[in-house]
Amino acid sequence: MKKYLLTASLVCSLAGASFAFAPDGDHLKGYISDSHCTEAKTDMGAVDARVACVKKCIKGGASAVLVVGDKVYKISNQKAALKYAGKNVSVDGKVTNDSVEITKITEDKS
Repeated sequence: MKKYLLTASLVCSLAGASFAFAPDGDHLKGYISDSHCTEAKTDMGAVDARVACVKKCIKGGASAVLVVGDKVYKISNQKAALKYAGKNVSVDGKVTNDSVEITKITEDKS
C-alpha cells in the first residue's frame, strides 16, 4: 500500500511540475503608440487624433509600442501592430521584461 501511495504521489507531483513550467501567454489591453511620442510623453488627445499622429511618427521611423497604463512595451514583431496604430487593442502574446511578442491582436472598441 505504501508503494502505491508513494508512486501515486510521485506521478502527481511530476505532472504538476510539468504544468507549472508550461508557458502561459499574457493578455494585455492598451493602445498602440509610437516610441517617439511615448518618450516625449506627448498627449495626443482623442483616439482620432492619436491614430493620425502615431501613423505619421511610425512612417517617420519611430517604432510601434504597446502602452498599458503607465507601462510601455516594445513590440518585437512590428508588422503585427502596424494596422492598429493609435487604436485601443487587446493583445495576446509573450511578455519578456519590457517587450512583447504579439501572437494575437484585436481592436478593442469598448
